[in-house]
Formats: sequence, structure tokens, C-alpha cells
Amino acid sequence: MTSQPTPPSPNPSPSSPSSSFPKLFLRKSGTHRIYEGHPWVFQNEIDRIEGNVKNGDYLAAYDSRGQLLGSGIYNNQSRIVFRRYSRELQALDRSFLTTTIRKAIQYRRTLQPTPPPAERLVWSESDSLPGLVVDRYHDHLVIQTLTFAFAQRQPLIIEILTELLSPTCIIIRNDAPVRQREGLPLEKSVALGTYTPPTPISLHGIEYHLNLLEGQKTGFYLDQLHNYLTIAQHAKDRRVLDCFCNQGSFGLHAAQHGARSVHAIDQSEEAIALARTNANRNNLFNISFENANVFDALSTQENEKKQYDLIILDPPSFTRNTDQIQSALRGYHEIHRRALRLLAPGGLLATFCCSHNITAELWEKMINRAAASTRCQLRLRLRLTQASDHPILINVPETEYLKGLLLEKL
Repeated sequence: MTSQPTPPSPNPSPSSPSSSFPKLFLRKSGTHRIYEGHPWVFQNEIDRIEGNVKNGDYLAAYDSRGQLLGSGIYNNQSRIVFRRYSRELQALDRSFLTTTIRKAIQYRRTLQPTPPPAERLVWSESDSLPGLVVDRYHDHLVIQTLTFAFAQRQPLIIEILTELLSPTCIIIRNDAPVRQREGLPLEKSVALGTYTPPTPISLHGIEYHLNLLEGQKTGFYLDQLHNYLTIAQHAKDRRVLDCFCNQGSFGLHAAQHGARSVHAIDQSEEAIALARTNANRNNLFNISFENANVFDALSTQENEKKQYDLIILDPPSFTRNTDQIQSALRGYHEIHRRALRLLAPGGLLATFCCSHNITAELWEKMINRAAASTRCQLRLRLRLTQASDHPILINVPETEYLKGLLLEKL
């Protein structure tokens, strides 16, 4: 566990917002997505800033004619200089944060009136809180503050969450590399109570022991939670291959739902150990595990003439920026080509992409090329996406990052 100081506290709220807000003006020329509802402004879109503003402060954005576009957070260390959180003149203060966090929680209750064992309660721009992520595991909260302004206000956010939810423990998982783009350190700590792993949790009847300080993201892939069950419902009597299995969730659910056999692969020794422990804990013995590079493992299985009736591809993101899109697509193409050669006629391919830089159109074109290269026809069974507690904003395509397809090989 590492811990480093958070940035200094922001300046107090302006006494008269209408007159005291620092002002950011956009260039007259150029294309500005904020006009179409997107919350971001980049460095090269700014004409000038009036008033004193420091990184982490809030300010108001205006077009070149002086029309208000809203209030947002500022950081000139980031390519995204301004992130809007309100279309009005609104201070980023306790009142706003309390109201907006409460609204985010209330929205989740419209999705599931009875709180589930684990869920995402706050998700950044999707909840008008850019850079704040809050996940709940029973009475434990895990927080990420991924922007400079919300890192400054982390103590206040902890106070608000404690008042609203009365958690027994709050864990800080500020170890996401995206923080470095904001000029923030990577850190992990326990902010409230004490934490001793593991955290036992039952999800769709599968028992897990999670380590909320060390697991992927905030301890689990909550965005895939509903997809584990959806794919498992197609697994009965099938030979299943789970690639990039991590803690084994797709494979475990498939085994639980009557798969004839499951083979799960991941290159992380730690992930395989966790997956194997999870299988034993749930008395699922028709699943085997392999610690290997998935690309190499698929080639070996092809040479061994292996065949599967359901293959799951859930790789990590192969791209973190637009410069890597083409190399990422080549990697995705190769993994699909190898998987399709192992898929029996009539078999199902469940495939996912978690990079918002790869559009759905690029993703499906890549899969089509992989199918053509292996001389097979694929029929769409289902389109899949992230769990509904990770809301998608229509005018913010970056919020729709998880793309999934269930395909049948004809």
C-alpha cells in the first residue's frame, strides 16, 4: 500500500458567482463538441481565460459571443482543460456535491429498488461528477478521484458519503494510471474504518472473496456483472473456452449453468490462482485453468485440433489513446482469427472490447475481416454493453466504452 499527499485544497467559493467566477472563452473558429452537449474543452479550443484560476478550481465557460455554456473544473496539466459539471453558474461546493451524489444513488435505486451486494453508485461524467467513481460492496465503499479538482475535494466527498450511506469502511483506490494525465500521484489507502481482506460476496450465486485494495479496478469487474449471467445462459452442454479469464467469472458462471467442460486461460499467475480458488470455493470441478499467453495458447490448441462450442474473448484494452488504434485492431483481429478456428460449427463467440477509442463500427468491421479470413459466416445473437449502473450519455460517446457481441458460427 502506498500513500502520497493529495493536492492542496481549492480556493473558497466566490462570494458572488455571477460576477466572481473566472471565465473561459472558446475560440470563435473551430469545432467545439461542447455545443452539442459534450462536457469537455481541450487546450486548443480556448481563446482566453479571464480572472485568476488554478488547477482544481471551477470556472464558467462561454462561447465567443459570451453565451454561458456552463460551469466546470479546470486543469491546464491535462489535455482536457475544462470538464463541465453543470450548465448553470454553479460552485463545486458541499451543497452541489451532496445533491448530485444523492441523485446518483437514487438513480441506482430506480434500477434495483433493493440494493444488490455490489454496484457502482457514482460514475464520473455520467453522473455530472467528472473524475469521481464510487463503488459499493455491501457496507464497504471504494472511491476513485481521477481529476485534480475531485482529488482536492476528496476529504469533503468522504464526509458526504459517510453522511449519506453510513459505510463501515471507505477504501481509496487512486491507483488508476489515468490520474497521471492530471498530474496526480498513484495511491491506495483506507480513509474510514479498517480493512482486512478478503471481502466475501455472492454474485449470481457465485461466492467470491475479493481484495478491494488489490483487485482489478475497485476489486471486481462490475461493468460485466450482468453479461456473466447472460452468456452463462447459453453454456449448457457446451465445451467452453474462457480467454483472459481474470478471476474466472465467465467460466465460473458457465460451469454453474451446466457447461460440459470449461477451460480458462490468463497470463497472470495471480489471476489464475484466484480463479482456481473461486472454482474450489463453489464446488465447480468441471473447469480447468491455464496460466499462459492467450495468443500462444490458442495457437497450441489449434495445432492440437481442439474444438469448442462457446468461446469467450474478454481482453484488456489494447489501446489507451487514438495513436494506438491501428495496432490494437491488428491485435484484436489476430485473437479473433485464432478463436474462430477453434470454434465448432454452430458454436457461439462472446466477444468484448473495453476501449472507448475503438468504435462499434471499427470493432464490427474487424470481426468481419477475421471471419472472412477464416472462411466462416457469423450470425448476430445479441449485442451487449456495460451494466446499467454505468450509465451511457448519448452525447458523450466515451461513456459507452464496453462493447460486446454474441455471435453464432454458421
